[in-house]
Amino acid sequence: MPAIRSAPQRFIETWLDAIGGFLFCVILPIPIYATGEPFEKGFGPAEQTILVTAIAYVVTWYGGRRVDAFPRATFQGNIGYIAPVAAIAYSTIAVFLLLVRSDYSRVQLFGSGLLAILWMAFVAQLRARYLTRNYAVIPASLIASMPEVNTCRWLDFDELGAKDVRVDAIVADLDASLNEHQVSTLAQAAISGVPVLDRRYILETLTGRTPLGGLTPNEFGALLPSRQYLVIRRALELLGTLLILPLLLPFLVIVALLVRLDSPGPVFFAQVRVGRRGRVFRMIKFRTMYHGVKGPSFTVTGDPRVTRVGQFLRRTRLDELPQVFNIIRGDMSWVGPRPEALELDQKYVRDIPHFALRGIVRPGVTGWAQINQGYAHDPDEMRSKLEYDLFYMKHCSLWLDLVIVLRTFAVVIGGAGAR
Repeated sequence: MPAIRSAPQRFIETWLDAIGGFLFCVILPIPIYATGEPFEKGFGPAEQTILVTAIAYVVTWYGGRRVDAFPRATFQGNIGYIAPVAAIAYSTIAVFLLLVRSDYSRVQLFGSGLLAILWMAFVAQLRARYLTRNYAVIPASLIASMPEVNTCRWLDFDELGAKDVRVDAIVADLDASLNEHQVSTLAQAAISGVPVLDRRYILETLTGRTPLGGLTPNEFGALLPSRQYLVIRRALELLGTLLILPLLLPFLVIVALLVRLDSPGPVFFAQVRVGRRGRVFRMIKFRTMYHGVKGPSFTVTGDPRVTRVGQFLRRTRLDELPQVFNIIRGDMSWVGPRPEALELDQKYVRDIPHFALRGIVRPGVTGWAQINQGYAHDPDEMRSKLEYDLFYMKHCSLWLDLVIVLRTFAVVIGGAGAR
């Protein structure tokens, strides 16, 4: 049995990250703003600043690590994910202190927020560059099918003894017919405290997709999100949408005028889409094509049917804004699988296994498949998109929804994937 890298080492690395960040973001700046010895004369503004700054850092660090856990959501020097998390945490505490009229150092609080962003981006960059995980693969024939990821190294388990390499886990195809020696090896590894991971699990973790190959009815139950979370999310989503609607209405009116002045025809475009549990509804968008022009139900790159204003609306995704009314009606959610046109949905259900499973949750304005793959039409692209949607349903949570929202802003600003 080769030497194994034990799980506690990863545990230690996590705590070194947390404690190092606490010292850098909370403790180190204290001499800059504090006068005298903190906590020497009771609990004043300086002491309160230290306390709330520590709370804000812990919330930011925990939220950042939860966001970082999802595939393709690593920071790697990009502060686009952690910055909103830090802004929410530190701003919420600042608003609370303002409401209770409590004195504190604003320079220290928001300076700590900036340091937290820099620290977590720096650590993520180090982790991505230097922290390579070694996975022993059994049987060795699986190595060719494992994804190419810079932070992972796939090794033949049978050759580890000669190389004297420590591994973080063993990846095995538990659906394959393993021989008695291989089963005994996996059992011994588990007894020694070495994680034994199924091939499908590691593929999901690294790619953000639930592979269709090998998907069995046994796994259908795992695709059902927490009912409690969906109910709470729906209530908060409806309340938030109603609160921002007065702010959106003037903007919607301006966009509607631009659409109307750009080309003759109706301002809105309604299309029959398939939603939760196969329910058919009419999804509303701003019209982005010339009225009355015939063509396929899908859009191609450089489609001549798209108007000048329509090109801008599609690139910035502003044509999707009227779907706020679909959200209020309960047809859609802000986050979820994108609903397909009725004709296309029927075709995909017929040609792609398990496509109808997307109907487990409400469709969304944005979704996990949208931010990772973008627009899709042909069968191969739709199979890949389905795998992303199945991953979303399997891991549906507040943190994954937050990742999707943050990355959607990046997609909107960059205009990637628009047609």
